[in-house]
Amino acid sequence: MKTKQGGRHRRPRGRARSDAAIRKAVLDLDATNSGDLRQVVHRLARLGHQSARDRELVLAKLSRFIEEKERILYDPTPDGLKRGQKRKYTAMIQGATKIQASIQTVLRILGPAALLDDPHWLNQVDRSGMLGRLGKWQDHVLTMWAEAAKRARHFTEVHRRRKLNAVKIYGLGGSAAPHDIAREVIDNFRKSSTPIEVVRADAPNPDHVTRNTLAILASFSGNTEETLNCLRVVKKRTSLLAGISRGGKLRTSARRLGMPFIQLPDKPAHPAYVLQPRESVCLQMTASLVFLGKIGLQPGSRGRFTPASLRRDRLLQLLDRWRKRFGPSVPFGRNPAKQLAFFSLYGAQWVDPGPRKAPHLPARALPYLLGDRNLSAVIHEAATQFRERSKMNVIEGSAPEDLHNSVESIRANVEARRANLECPRLACIFYDSVDSEPRIDVRLQVTRDLVIAKTATYAVVQAQGDTPFERSLFLTYFNAHASTYAAILNGHDPLPVPTMSWLKEVMGAIPRNANTKTPGARQRRSVLRFSRRRTVRP
Repeated sequence: MKTKQGGRHRRPRGRARSDAAIRKAVLDLDATNSGDLRQVVHRLARLGHQSARDRELVLAKLSRFIEEKERILYDPTPDGLKRGQKRKYTAMIQGATKIQASIQTVLRILGPAALLDDPHWLNQVDRSGMLGRLGKWQDHVLTMWAEAAKRARHFTEVHRRRKLNAVKIYGLGGSAAPHDIAREVIDNFRKSSTPIEVVRADAPNPDHVTRNTLAILASFSGNTEETLNCLRVVKKRTSLLAGISRGGKLRTSARRLGMPFIQLPDKPAHPAYVLQPRESVCLQMTASLVFLGKIGLQPGSRGRFTPASLRRDRLLQLLDRWRKRFGPSVPFGRNPAKQLAFFSLYGAQWVDPGPRKAPHLPARALPYLLGDRNLSAVIHEAATQFRERSKMNVIEGSAPEDLHNSVESIRANVEARRANLECPRLACIFYDSVDSEPRIDVRLQVTRDLVIAKTATYAVVQAQGDTPFERSLFLTYFNAHASTYAAILNGHDPLPVPTMSWLKEVMGAIPRNANTKTPGARQRRSVLRFSRRRTVRP
């Protein structure tokens, strides 16, 4: 309502004061140091609950604020950092923190269900469209199936008479986890007795490589310095070599050495093109399984592993079915991936408070991912996605070993929370599958029932599918969605990784011969060192 005074229309004083308070709070959000942002977030959220009009005004201003800050993250690209650009890196980190504060404000106004069900906010945070690219895993399977089969034929023609005794796959991060899952899938099929190992190293032990060892070098960019150095080491021990990447120095080396090279999509127009290594899990996992199945591994107790074991056409149908269960268009109430995203952040199920009531968010939690050892690679991939996409600290473990060691700490945490003692809340997430060892599955269930269930909440993710590959693919696909939703709830665009990019640039500037730490070097006398002195006040 407007009033007429002195021939001019003016807004009521209360509305003007409210508008001014909102503008000031948004300005404070931009100007405040990171250590004081929490107070600004709570102040903006309170302003957003004063009236429907104030709510829309706060949300509109935060939306514009996020757009301004995201330009910093995407200038010129999410990984556009170069050496000597420390100021730009600092600006990117500050911008990401301000975006996180903005989304935390939106979350306190709308609640997680409304935020994740609104295409505006999904697109606002997921600027690169990672959720959209998750809907193209069928293209990933089809593309890499054909490419890997072609390169496997090349390999068998060149090495027709060589006996394969072992397989070692060299890679890091997003170019190691997919192959570790592939190794785990083949193990769970029980259709190969050929030892397969994923080596995450810079200087691998050459004594573990013989002339009958297949060495596969995996690097999404083709320029990972550790993987390139592994190639320098292993090519002196075996000629059974293969590479997989999008290009770079690895592709150049493959051409020079005449080794089979599995090409990841490198053209943006390709339907299976992705922007980051951690988006290539389906691409590289499919390539690894098809390539190894084609070249011929030694048979296992249940026969021989071949690509036919993977049932490609059924995989395509399943991926489409799964997308319809936890894709972005499926509402929160029926979407288990969205629900797990909230649980991973807060260790509790979301309960809608109803209309006109402010959402109540519990204290943040520390996710703890647990499952049988036959799922350890899948669990590690899930933890990696939460760390890189969602920017969350995560604990991971596999039974029986890790569960045996951690059951006391889990129990102590549960009881401390029950007694209202100061300690972090654990968000225990269990991964269950037919591939789990029966006795270990019982131990995990007993742990849930006796240690956690009476005083805390946990979540169980149940694998779907008829074969080890279908079940591993389901869990990986589900976790890719859940971690992306968690990134949005946490206020982070799931694509940019400025710190990782910055670290790679810094390491690239350090010559390999600059390492002065040798076994005979003089060690420091100090046993324990801290970065700087800090005074802990009672």
